[in-house]
Amino acid sequence: MIDRSPALRHPARSPARSYVVAALAVSLVGGLTLAFLPWLGLASCALLFQLPVLLAAVEGGLGPGLMAAVLAAFAYNFLLLPPQFSLRIHEAENIVSVVVLIVVAYVSSRLATALRLRELEASQRADASGELAELSAALNAAPPVRAIEHALAFLTARYGRALFLPQDEIESTAAAFNSLEHSAAAWSMHNGDMTGHGTQIMPEARWTFLPLAPRRPGGGPIVALGQPGGRAVRAEGQLAHLQQLCRLIGQAADRLALEQARLDRQRLEDRDRLRRALLASLGHDFRTPLTVVMGELESLDHGQSAVVRALAAARRLDRKMDDLVGVTRIEHGGLAPARDAIDLVDVVADACAAVAPDPGNIALQSHIAPDLPFVAGDAVLLRHVLVNLIDNALRHARSQVTIDAGTSGGNVWLSMSDDGPGVPPAQAAAVFERFARIEGSDRSGGSGLGLAIVKGFADAMAMEIAITDAPGGGACFTLTMPARAMDGA
Repeated sequence: MIDRSPALRHPARSPARSYVVAALAVSLVGGLTLAFLPWLGLASCALLFQLPVLLAAVEGGLGPGLMAAVLAAFAYNFLLLPPQFSLRIHEAENIVSVVVLIVVAYVSSRLATALRLRELEASQRADASGELAELSAALNAAPPVRAIEHALAFLTARYGRALFLPQDEIESTAAAFNSLEHSAAAWSMHNGDMTGHGTQIMPEARWTFLPLAPRRPGGGPIVALGQPGGRAVRAEGQLAHLQQLCRLIGQAADRLALEQARLDRQRLEDRDRLRRALLASLGHDFRTPLTVVMGELESLDHGQSAVVRALAAARRLDRKMDDLVGVTRIEHGGLAPARDAIDLVDVVADACAAVAPDPGNIALQSHIAPDLPFVAGDAVLLRHVLVNLIDNALRHARSQVTIDAGTSGGNVWLSMSDDGPGVPPAQAAAVFERFARIEGSDRSGGSGLGLAIVKGFADAMAMEIAITDAPGGGACFTLTMPARAMDGA
């Protein structure tokens, strides 16, 4: 949008100079026509008097043009019309000549002003396009983290002090604002409109606030520009151009946000990749020496309490190694579970034997009916799920862990209840997260991997795991499994 301020509606040369030039031009033409009147004739001399009128109107505007027209009419009458050197209007053509010269002055001045305005508008558009191209090149050449800084320096050098106001950081970023300007900044940030100095919204503010994106849902960052020097008011055309510049800055800010998000995602991926490599290394490199240690302890097991405790600790460590390998398989997508028919009585008995509690410490009770339907799943993965559930319950129970099972519709459910303090309902879902620590509950011990593996393996086998409060207090984990007959039906 072009600035059509009053100064641009009548672009003209210096007024005094224009009037002097008009007078001199009329005098020059008058002298020439007087000297060459016998050779040129009166009609040709009359036409020559239009030249200073055109010159004054084009160069100086309507005022000098009208003055030149009046002077030319009087000079033509005084110098050329008989009786010469007298001002007599005795014929109609004398009046017509004056009117023609005035009309020529008016039309010429208006045409010249319109042409000059078009030239000025084209120049302004070229300057605006050049400035946009210059800012765009500067933003593209600058590193993403420095783009906003370069843009603010660009605006400050041309339009006054510029500030970048991130979303919801008006108070900390612009302490120099008064209450009105804080309100104008908040309005611009929330509504995506120009506010403040030079605009129609809170124009009394000393700053102009321009959004970096048009009417973005939820608001966005803005740029604040200080009032121009001399308390001048920014014109509508300049505000429109400034808004275009801010749109470019907004694109740079979006690129910066995307780059930051990419770097953050890359750091997370690198950290996860390192963690997965560490887990896989621990799970595999410790397995062989741990197997040797367990074999030696089992060969020494003759009821000695020290050997029993050492063997139990080695078996717990072996289960942790299984957990590490399990986590690695889940994260790499390496699970391809079978869909076999599994006898729940056998797999529960095997899991209980693998995680047998210390004598006289925690009672592990299993109530699995022998006539339960078989379940569809992977026997190895299901055993791992049950081992982790039993180990978790034994670790947090006070005196008893109970395993129950039953059928519901076409599914078989298995519950694992302990009499510990339980888990707060608001934090129940978090127990299945890797390395989770639920403060103030009975789930604060362990590695934080067992229940995450339970969830991962259960999802892989199309089973559901949920946690509720146990009937007598504590936590109750329920695993729901699809039933399957022996014939595969």
